[in-house]
Amino acid sequence: MKRALGASAFLAAMSVGVFATAAEYPGWGDTGWVHTSRRECCNSAIAIAIDYSAQACVNSGGVPRPFRDGVQRGTCQPQWDQDSAGGMLYRCYGEATTWCR
Repeated sequence: MKRALGASAFLAAMSVGVFATAAEYPGWGDTGWVHTSRRECCNSAIAIAIDYSAQACVNSGGVPRPFRDGVQRGTCQPQWDQDSAGGMLYRCYGEATTWCR
């Protein structure tokens, strides 16, 4: 009986530790003004945000969890302008969150 209670207490303590260390780390990315498509600009901004988010996880002593099916998840807010020759310029702000274990 004592052994069963001890094992239960140990498992409960371990599960609390697992849940306490799991966290989300948000990251933000800014491409600056670039001559590229809106899609590429947003992909770059989200990739920058993912890198910053994953690095924050590593800096805290964790391990970033990979994205499912290799899909990048995040949001993007593009801005556009034209240069003096009429070419399109985009600046994108991305946000992404990496789960950390």
